[in-house]
Amino acid sequence: MAENKKILISIPENLLKELDIASKNDNTNRSDFIRKSIKFYLIEKRKIEIREKMRAGYLEMSNINKSITEEYSEGDYEDFLSYETKLLGSE
Repeated sequence: MAENKKILISIPENLLKELDIASKNDNTNRSDFIRKSIKFYLIEKRKIEIREKMRAGYLEMSNINKSITEEYSEGDYEDFLSYETKLLGSE
């Protein structure tokens, strides 16, 4: 387990009161509550960053897929017209 370091922080009095109430409700002390809160925050922040990267990736892939679809549908349409022309010519 990593060695604990002491730090000094300043927080507004109303936030300190909320911290004391929350830590009491969790049957823990300020330090444990703050450690858990920081860990929770960092994990949630990473999740948000990952979701944003995934969203950007999906958007990029959707543009690539759209481009591929448009490219192939244009070719299919040309093939269809060529087929119709052949059918009309054989009548």
